[in-house]
Amino acid sequence: MKIKTEILAKYDCLGKVLWIEEIFLGYNNRSYTIGTDKNGLTLKYLLRRYNPNITEKEIIFEHSLIRHLRQHGFKSAADIISTTTGSTYIKNHKVINGKSCNRFWALFEFLNGEDRYTWTDTHISLPEIYAAAKVLAQLHHSGRQFKKPPGADRAQLPIMELLPTLPDIHRSYLEKKAPTKCIKLLLKHITSIHRNISKSIILKSHVARMPHLPIHCDYHQGNLKFQETSVVGLFDCDWAKVDIRLFDVVLALIYFTADWEGKNAGKLILDKSKCFLRGYHEVWGKKPLPGPLTSLEKKYFPQALAAANLFVLHWAIVDYFSTPDVNEDEYKIYINHQIDLMYWIEAHPKSIAMILLS
Repeated sequence: MKIKTEILAKYDCLGKVLWIEEIFLGYNNRSYTIGTDKNGLTLKYLLRRYNPNITEKEIIFEHSLIRHLRQHGFKSAADIISTTTGSTYIKNHKVINGKSCNRFWALFEFLNGEDRYTWTDTHISLPEIYAAAKVLAQLHHSGRQFKKPPGADRAQLPIMELLPTLPDIHRSYLEKKAPTKCIKLLLKHITSIHRNISKSIILKSHVARMPHLPIHCDYHQGNLKFQETSVVGLFDCDWAKVDIRLFDVVLALIYFTADWEGKNAGKLILDKSKCFLRGYHEVWGKKPLPGPLTSLEKKYFPQALAAANLFVLHWAIVDYFSTPDVNEDEYKIYINHQIDLMYWIEAHPKSIAMILLS
Protein backbone atom coordinates (compact mmCIF):
# COMPACT_ATOMS: atom_id res chain seq x y z
CA MET A 1 0.00 0.00 0.00
CA LYS A 2 2.85 2.40 0.83
CA ILE A 3 4.40 2.43 -2.65
CA LYS A 4 1.00 2.95 -4.29
CA THR A 5 0.25 5.86 -1.93
CA GLU A 6 3.61 7.41 -2.84
CA ILE A 7 2.78 7.08 -6.54
CA LEU A 8 -0.66 8.64 -6.12
CA ALA A 9 0.86 11.59 -4.22
CA LYS A 10 2.35 12.68 -7.56
CA TYR A 11 -1.14 13.52 -8.85
CA ASP A 12 -2.63 16.76 -7.55
CA CYS A 13 -6.06 16.21 -9.13
CA LEU A 14 -7.18 13.25 -7.02
CA GLY A 15 -8.20 14.67 -3.67
CA LYS A 16 -8.25 12.25 -0.73
CA VAL A 17 -7.61 8.60 -1.54
CA LEU A 18 -10.39 6.47 -0.04
CA TRP A 19 -9.46 2.99 -1.19
CA ILE A 20 -7.10 0.98 -3.36
CA GLU A 21 -8.29 -2.40 -4.66
CA GLU A 22 -6.37 -4.74 -6.94
CA ILE A 23 -8.10 -6.00 -10.10
CA PHE A 24 -7.17 -9.65 -10.51
CA LEU A 25 -7.43 -9.83 -14.29
CA GLY A 26 -4.86 -9.83 -17.07
CA TYR A 27 -1.48 -11.43 -17.57
CA ASN A 28 0.94 -8.62 -18.31
CA ASN A 29 0.35 -5.79 -15.85
CA ARG A 30 -1.06 -5.29 -12.36
CA SER A 31 -4.02 -2.95 -12.07
CA TYR A 32 -5.79 -1.25 -9.17
CA THR A 33 -9.07 0.61 -8.76
CA ILE A 34 -8.54 3.86 -6.91
CA GLY A 35 -11.40 5.60 -5.10
CA THR A 36 -10.97 9.26 -4.14
CA ASP A 37 -12.93 12.10 -2.60
CA LYS A 38 -12.58 15.45 -4.38
CA ASN A 39 -14.66 18.26 -2.90
CA GLY A 40 -17.28 15.79 -1.68
CA LEU A 41 -17.44 13.97 -5.02
CA THR A 42 -16.37 10.32 -5.16
CA LEU A 43 -14.22 9.57 -8.20
CA LYS A 44 -12.65 6.38 -9.54
CA TYR A 45 -9.42 5.83 -11.45
CA LEU A 46 -7.38 2.91 -12.69
CA LEU A 47 -3.75 2.67 -11.60
CA ARG A 48 -1.51 0.41 -13.70
CA ARG A 49 1.85 -1.01 -12.69
CA TYR A 50 3.45 -2.12 -15.91
CA ASN A 51 5.06 -5.49 -16.52
CA PRO A 52 8.75 -5.18 -15.56
CA ASN A 53 9.76 -6.30 -19.06
CA ILE A 54 8.28 -3.23 -20.73
CA THR A 55 10.61 -0.48 -21.90
CA GLU A 56 10.20 3.25 -21.52
CA LYS A 57 10.05 3.77 -25.28
CA GLU A 58 7.05 1.39 -25.43
CA ILE A 59 5.19 3.35 -22.77
CA ILE A 60 5.86 6.63 -24.57
CA PHE A 61 4.55 5.03 -27.78
CA GLU A 62 1.37 3.74 -26.09
CA HIS A 63 0.60 7.02 -24.33
CA SER A 64 1.28 9.09 -27.44
CA LEU A 65 -1.05 6.86 -29.43
CA ILE A 66 -3.84 7.09 -26.85
CA ARG A 67 -3.58 10.87 -26.82
CA HIS A 68 -3.63 10.92 -30.64
CA LEU A 69 -6.67 8.63 -30.81
CA ARG A 70 -8.64 10.73 -28.36
CA GLN A 71 -7.72 13.95 -30.15
CA HIS A 72 -8.99 12.41 -33.40
CA GLY A 73 -12.40 11.37 -32.15
CA PHE A 74 -11.80 7.97 -30.56
CA LYS A 75 -13.17 8.31 -27.03
CA SER A 76 -13.51 4.61 -26.13
CA ALA A 77 -9.94 4.38 -24.80
CA ALA A 78 -9.41 5.61 -21.24
CA ASP A 79 -7.60 8.92 -21.06
CA ILE A 80 -4.29 9.16 -19.22
CA ILE A 81 -4.06 11.37 -16.14
CA SER A 82 -0.97 13.59 -16.05
CA THR A 83 1.21 13.96 -12.96
CA THR A 84 2.00 17.26 -11.29
CA THR A 85 4.99 17.58 -13.65
CA GLY A 86 2.88 16.93 -16.77
CA SER A 87 4.24 13.43 -17.40
CA THR A 88 1.85 10.61 -18.35
CA TYR A 89 3.80 8.00 -16.36
CA ILE A 90 5.97 7.59 -13.29
CA LYS A 91 9.28 5.75 -13.23
CA ASN A 92 10.70 4.46 -9.99
CA HIS A 93 13.76 2.36 -9.28
CA LYS A 94 13.41 -1.13 -7.83
CA VAL A 95 15.53 -4.22 -7.17
CA ILE A 96 13.78 -7.44 -8.25
CA ASN A 97 15.44 -10.80 -7.58
CA GLY A 98 18.73 -9.02 -6.99
CA LYS A 99 18.54 -7.13 -10.29
CA SER A 100 18.23 -3.37 -10.59
CA CYS A 101 15.40 -2.19 -12.84
CA ASN A 102 12.92 0.59 -13.41
CA ARG A 103 9.21 0.14 -12.74
CA PHE A 104 6.61 2.21 -14.54
CA TRP A 105 3.20 3.37 -13.34
CA ALA A 106 0.36 5.24 -15.03
CA LEU A 107 -3.03 6.51 -13.92
CA PHE A 108 -6.04 6.30 -16.25
CA GLU A 109 -9.61 7.49 -16.07
CA PHE A 110 -11.94 4.71 -14.98
CA LEU A 111 -14.09 3.31 -17.76
CA ASN A 112 -17.73 2.68 -16.95
CA GLY A 113 -19.60 -0.31 -18.30
CA GLU A 114 -19.57 -4.04 -17.66
CA ASP A 115 -16.61 -6.41 -17.78
CA ARG A 116 -18.63 -9.26 -19.26
CA TYR A 117 -16.04 -11.55 -20.78
CA THR A 118 -12.56 -12.95 -20.50
CA TRP A 119 -10.36 -13.50 -23.55
CA THR A 120 -11.35 -17.18 -23.66
CA ASP A 121 -15.09 -16.53 -23.31
CA THR A 122 -16.64 -16.45 -26.77
CA HIS A 123 -20.25 -16.70 -25.60
CA ILE A 124 -20.71 -13.23 -27.02
CA SER A 125 -23.82 -12.21 -28.93
CA LEU A 126 -23.87 -11.16 -32.57
CA PRO A 127 -24.93 -7.57 -31.71
CA GLU A 128 -21.99 -7.32 -29.30
CA ILE A 129 -19.59 -8.68 -31.93
CA TYR A 130 -20.96 -6.23 -34.49
CA ALA A 131 -20.47 -3.33 -32.05
CA ALA A 132 -16.93 -4.49 -31.19
CA ALA A 133 -15.98 -4.63 -34.87
CA LYS A 134 -17.19 -1.07 -35.40
CA VAL A 135 -15.07 0.15 -32.50
CA LEU A 136 -11.99 -1.54 -33.98
CA ALA A 137 -12.64 0.18 -37.31
CA GLN A 138 -13.07 3.50 -35.52
CA LEU A 139 -9.75 2.96 -33.73
CA HIS A 140 -8.03 2.25 -37.05
CA HIS A 141 -9.60 5.31 -38.64
CA SER A 142 -8.64 7.65 -35.78
CA GLY A 143 -5.09 6.32 -35.68
CA ARG A 144 -4.29 6.21 -39.38
CA GLN A 145 -2.33 9.51 -39.40
CA PHE A 146 -0.42 8.82 -36.18
CA LYS A 147 3.29 9.63 -36.22
CA LYS A 148 5.52 7.77 -33.80
CA PRO A 149 7.48 10.07 -31.47
CA PRO A 150 11.23 9.90 -32.10
CA GLY A 151 12.71 6.84 -30.42
CA ALA A 152 9.32 5.53 -29.27
CA ASP A 153 7.99 2.24 -30.57
CA ARG A 154 6.78 -1.21 -29.59
CA ALA A 155 9.77 -3.49 -29.12
CA GLN A 156 8.04 -6.41 -30.81
CA LEU A 157 8.62 -6.81 -34.54
CA PRO A 158 5.79 -6.45 -37.07
CA ILE A 159 4.03 -9.78 -37.53
CA MET A 160 5.61 -10.77 -40.85
CA GLU A 161 9.07 -10.05 -39.47
CA LEU A 162 8.27 -11.77 -36.18
CA LEU A 163 7.06 -15.06 -37.66
CA PRO A 164 10.41 -16.26 -39.06
CA THR A 165 12.03 -15.77 -35.63
CA LEU A 166 9.57 -18.02 -33.77
CA PRO A 167 10.96 -21.51 -34.52
CA ASP A 168 14.35 -20.71 -32.98
CA ILE A 169 12.65 -19.23 -29.92
CA HIS A 170 10.55 -22.38 -29.51
CA ARG A 171 13.59 -24.63 -29.88
CA SER A 172 15.47 -22.67 -27.24
CA TYR A 173 12.61 -23.22 -24.80
CA LEU A 174 12.16 -26.91 -25.54
CA GLU A 175 15.81 -27.93 -25.38
CA LYS A 176 16.82 -29.80 -22.22
CA LYS A 177 13.49 -29.25 -20.48
CA ALA A 178 11.71 -31.80 -18.34
CA PRO A 179 8.83 -33.53 -20.18
CA THR A 180 5.86 -31.74 -18.61
CA LYS A 181 2.31 -31.99 -19.98
CA CYS A 182 2.71 -28.83 -22.04
CA ILE A 183 6.15 -29.73 -23.34
CA LYS A 184 4.96 -33.17 -24.43
CA LEU A 185 2.05 -31.52 -26.25
CA LEU A 186 4.33 -29.03 -27.97
CA LEU A 187 6.90 -31.64 -28.97
CA LYS A 188 4.14 -33.73 -30.54
CA HIS A 189 3.05 -30.85 -32.78
CA ILE A 190 6.13 -28.65 -33.12
CA THR A 191 6.95 -29.78 -36.67
CA SER A 192 3.42 -28.91 -37.80
CA ILE A 193 3.56 -25.60 -35.93
CA HIS A 194 6.74 -24.60 -37.71
CA ARG A 195 5.39 -25.78 -41.06
CA ASN A 196 2.37 -23.54 -40.60
CA ILE A 197 4.56 -20.61 -39.59
CA SER A 198 6.47 -20.97 -42.85
CA LYS A 199 3.22 -21.14 -44.86
CA SER A 200 1.84 -18.02 -43.17
CA ILE A 201 4.61 -15.63 -44.15
CA ILE A 202 3.55 -13.07 -46.79
CA LEU A 203 6.05 -11.68 -49.29
CA LYS A 204 7.64 -8.42 -48.14
CA SER A 205 6.77 -6.70 -51.41
CA HIS A 206 3.08 -7.52 -50.88
CA VAL A 207 3.15 -6.56 -47.20
CA ALA A 208 4.53 -3.17 -48.22
CA ARG A 209 1.44 -2.56 -50.38
CA MET A 210 -1.03 -3.25 -47.56
CA PRO A 211 -2.47 -0.52 -45.32
CA HIS A 212 -0.24 0.09 -42.30
CA LEU A 213 -1.58 1.92 -39.25
CA PRO A 214 -1.64 1.66 -35.45
CA ILE A 215 -3.20 -1.62 -34.37
CA HIS A 216 -4.35 -2.65 -30.90
CA CYS A 217 -2.78 -6.12 -31.23
CA ASP A 218 -4.75 -7.49 -28.27
CA TYR A 219 -8.30 -6.68 -29.31
CA HIS A 220 -10.60 -9.17 -27.62
CA GLN A 221 -13.81 -9.22 -25.63
CA GLY A 222 -11.93 -9.29 -22.32
CA ASN A 223 -10.45 -5.87 -23.08
CA LEU A 224 -13.82 -4.24 -23.72
CA LYS A 225 -16.55 -2.80 -21.51
CA PHE A 226 -20.16 -3.14 -22.54
CA GLN A 227 -23.43 -1.36 -21.88
CA GLU A 228 -26.36 -3.36 -23.22
CA THR A 229 -25.12 -4.35 -26.71
CA SER A 230 -22.79 -1.35 -27.12
CA VAL A 231 -19.05 -1.22 -26.50
CA VAL A 232 -18.39 1.75 -24.22
CA GLY A 233 -14.75 1.23 -23.32
CA LEU A 234 -11.46 -0.24 -24.55
CA PHE A 235 -8.38 -0.75 -22.42
CA ASP A 236 -4.94 -2.41 -22.38
CA CYS A 237 -3.34 -0.63 -25.32
CA ASP A 238 0.18 -1.56 -24.20
CA TRP A 239 0.54 -4.15 -27.01
CA ALA A 240 -0.34 -1.57 -29.67
CA LYS A 241 2.07 -1.06 -32.55
CA VAL A 242 2.14 0.04 -36.18
CA ASP A 243 1.64 -2.95 -38.46
CA ILE A 244 -0.54 -4.18 -41.29
CA ARG A 245 -4.19 -3.40 -40.60
CA LEU A 246 -5.19 -6.89 -41.74
CA PHE A 247 -3.38 -8.49 -38.81
CA ASP A 248 -5.51 -6.66 -36.23
CA VAL A 249 -8.70 -7.71 -38.01
CA VAL A 250 -7.85 -11.42 -38.25
CA LEU A 251 -6.43 -11.47 -34.72
CA ALA A 252 -9.76 -10.12 -33.48
CA LEU A 253 -11.53 -12.93 -35.37
CA ILE A 254 -9.34 -15.49 -33.60
CA TYR A 255 -10.30 -14.01 -30.24
CA PHE A 256 -13.98 -13.26 -30.81
CA THR A 257 -15.11 -16.19 -32.96
CA ALA A 258 -13.05 -19.30 -32.14
CA ASP A 259 -15.04 -21.60 -29.89
CA TRP A 260 -13.37 -23.14 -26.84
CA GLU A 261 -16.02 -25.67 -25.80
CA GLY A 262 -18.28 -28.42 -27.09
CA LYS A 263 -18.45 -29.85 -30.59
CA ASN A 264 -17.13 -26.62 -32.15
CA ALA A 265 -14.05 -26.36 -29.92
CA GLY A 266 -11.01 -25.33 -31.93
CA LYS A 267 -13.10 -23.97 -34.83
CA LEU A 268 -14.09 -20.52 -36.01
CA ILE A 269 -17.82 -19.86 -35.74
CA LEU A 270 -18.50 -18.60 -39.25
CA ASP A 271 -21.63 -16.55 -38.62
CA LYS A 272 -19.79 -14.66 -35.87
CA SER A 273 -16.80 -14.09 -38.16
CA LYS A 274 -19.04 -12.78 -40.94
CA CYS A 275 -20.85 -10.53 -38.46
CA PHE A 276 -17.54 -9.06 -37.30
CA LEU A 277 -16.45 -8.23 -40.84
CA ARG A 278 -19.83 -6.65 -41.62
CA GLY A 279 -19.48 -4.34 -38.65
CA TYR A 280 -15.89 -3.49 -39.54
CA HIS A 281 -16.72 -2.75 -43.17
CA GLU A 282 -19.78 -0.66 -42.31
CA VAL A 283 -17.62 1.95 -40.61
CA TRP A 284 -15.07 2.05 -43.41
CA GLY A 285 -17.80 2.41 -46.00
CA LYS A 286 -18.33 5.93 -44.63
CA LYS A 287 -14.67 6.87 -44.05
CA PRO A 288 -11.67 7.87 -46.21
CA LEU A 289 -8.95 5.49 -47.32
CA PRO A 290 -7.91 2.77 -46.75
CA GLY A 291 -11.59 1.79 -46.54
CA PRO A 292 -12.82 -1.83 -46.24
CA LEU A 293 -10.35 -4.66 -46.67
CA THR A 294 -8.57 -4.26 -50.01
CA SER A 295 -8.31 -6.93 -52.69
CA LEU A 296 -4.72 -7.61 -51.61
CA GLU A 297 -5.77 -7.99 -47.97
CA LYS A 298 -8.52 -10.38 -49.03
CA LYS A 299 -6.04 -12.40 -51.10
CA TYR A 300 -3.83 -12.95 -48.05
CA PHE A 301 -6.68 -13.21 -45.56
CA PRO A 302 -6.23 -17.00 -44.98
CA GLN A 303 -2.48 -16.68 -44.42
CA ALA A 304 -2.94 -13.72 -42.09
CA LEU A 305 -5.62 -15.61 -40.15
CA ALA A 306 -3.24 -18.53 -39.69
CA ALA A 307 -0.50 -16.11 -38.64
CA ALA A 308 -2.77 -14.51 -36.04
CA ASN A 309 -3.54 -17.86 -34.48
CA LEU A 310 0.16 -18.75 -34.42
CA PHE A 311 0.84 -15.38 -32.77
CA VAL A 312 -1.53 -16.27 -29.91
CA LEU A 313 0.00 -19.75 -29.67
CA HIS A 314 3.44 -18.15 -29.44
CA TRP A 315 2.22 -15.91 -26.62
CA ALA A 316 1.00 -18.99 -24.73
CA ILE A 317 4.35 -20.74 -25.24
CA VAL A 318 6.42 -17.75 -24.11
CA ASP A 319 4.16 -17.07 -21.14
CA TYR A 320 4.22 -20.73 -20.12
CA PHE A 321 8.00 -20.84 -20.01
CA SER A 322 8.31 -17.39 -18.42
CA THR A 323 5.78 -17.73 -15.60
CA PRO A 324 7.11 -18.87 -12.20
CA ASP A 325 5.08 -21.70 -10.66
CA VAL A 326 3.06 -21.92 -13.86
CA ASN A 327 -0.35 -23.62 -13.81
CA GLU A 328 0.34 -26.59 -16.09
CA ASP A 329 -3.29 -27.48 -16.70
CA GLU A 330 -4.31 -23.90 -17.48
CA TYR A 331 -1.62 -23.42 -20.12
CA LYS A 332 -2.21 -26.85 -21.59
CA ILE A 333 -5.77 -25.67 -22.37
CA TYR A 334 -4.46 -22.52 -24.07
CA ILE A 335 -1.82 -24.31 -26.10
CA ASN A 336 -4.11 -27.16 -27.10
CA HIS A 337 -6.83 -24.75 -28.23
CA GLN A 338 -4.52 -22.82 -30.52
CA ILE A 339 -3.06 -26.06 -31.94
CA ASP A 340 -6.54 -27.40 -32.69
CA LEU A 341 -7.44 -24.09 -34.34
CA MET A 342 -4.20 -24.19 -36.37
CA TYR A 343 -5.20 -27.53 -37.89
CA TRP A 344 -8.77 -26.33 -38.51
CA ILE A 345 -7.57 -23.22 -40.36
CA GLU A 346 -5.19 -25.32 -42.44
CA ALA A 347 -7.92 -27.81 -43.37
CA HIS A 348 -10.76 -25.37 -44.15
CA PRO A 349 -9.71 -22.84 -46.84
CA LYS A 350 -13.22 -22.86 -48.38
CA SER A 351 -14.87 -22.09 -45.05
CA ILE A 352 -12.41 -19.24 -44.48
CA ALA A 353 -13.12 -17.87 -47.97
CA MET A 354 -16.82 -17.80 -47.05
CA ILE A 355 -16.06 -15.34 -44.24
CA LEU A 356 -15.09 -12.74 -46.82
CA LEU A 357 -18.52 -13.02 -48.47
CA SER A 358 -20.14 -11.26 -45.53
